[in-house]
Amino acid sequence: MIAAGCGGDDDSVESARVVPAAGELTPPARPAGVPAGATYDLLGNEYLKLSTEKATKAATDFVDDNPDECEGADPERVAAYSTTSVGTDYPLTEPIAELLAEGCAADLQSG
Repeated sequence: MIAAGCGGDDDSVESARVVPAAGELTPPARPAGVPAGATYDLLGNEYLKLSTEKATKAATDFVDDNPDECEGADPERVAAYSTTSVGTDYPLTEPIAELLAEGCAADLQSG
């Protein structure tokens, strides 16, 4: 038996609406400042599908395009940091540019 709500005649009952999980229908964010079509204009899950050569190319391009953050960073170590961090320390939907920036910082701090 379904009870009507307070005040008024409820002859019909609206079926419960399904509410999607948080972010389920939200398109993934792309970081500001990443040129459209750049080799690193990817989400983490897309980056993981790249060959080692293409992932290193994306890291190299990021290092070259961001000298203030990455001058002196080794693109191979930046790529390795990003590959090992996505899906473990960062969600698969994280823009890879964010991880590449973290990879630059980690590489430069490790000396």
